[in-house]
Amino acid sequence: MQSYFLGRKIIETLLGQGGMGIRIYYGLDSGVPQLLAVGADANENDQLGDGFIIADEGVGGPPRSGQSNFLNS
Repeated sequence: MQSYFLGRKIIETLLGQGGMGIRIYYGLDSGVPQLLAVGADANENDQLGDGFIIADEGVGGPPRSGQSNFLNS
């Protein structure tokens, strides 16, 4: 994968958990690379556990990379 897209709704959900930012992790799903996003608090600690979510359903590209530009071509 060259890129991943996370929609506004999931980003707002992560930040709406009281976080001050988002941390991105590299992961594997059955050997396929993917990104995981978690909220992070003011001390940059990951927000994990009950009541917090992990965003793990980004859309990979290509082919879903948007219009061709210097970053994705």
